[in-house]
Amino acid sequence: MNFTAYAMLLLVVVIGVAGQLLLKQGMLQHTGTRLVDMLALVRNVPVIAGFACYGASTLLYFKVLSELELSLAYPTISLGYVLVLLLSRLFFGERVSRARWGAAGIICLGVAMVGLGAN
Repeated sequence: MNFTAYAMLLLVVVIGVAGQLLLKQGMLQHTGTRLVDMLALVRNVPVIAGFACYGASTLLYFKVLSELELSLAYPTISLGYVLVLLLSRLFFGERVSRARWGAAGIICLGVAMVGLGAN
């Protein structure tokens, strides 16, 4: 069992979640949706930081893929959905229904089952 690769995989998830939260924060500061408005996003620091997080998580994910099976690594990425749900509630005050919490629990159960089936 390669604990370093598993730790890197969890770091990939956390960095990806940070990217999502930063993109959301940046878009809360940005109001327009026309093309010219979207071009202004290149000056939006949270959006730039969000993309940087995506880039960093992608590069780290390459390393993870070289050490873990795809059938384990890719399903584990879905833990990001659960973290985004929790953190969007915490940081942005978003309403999260019972159905979403239930779905998050199912995701966690599924990831646990995939992990338990690993070599």
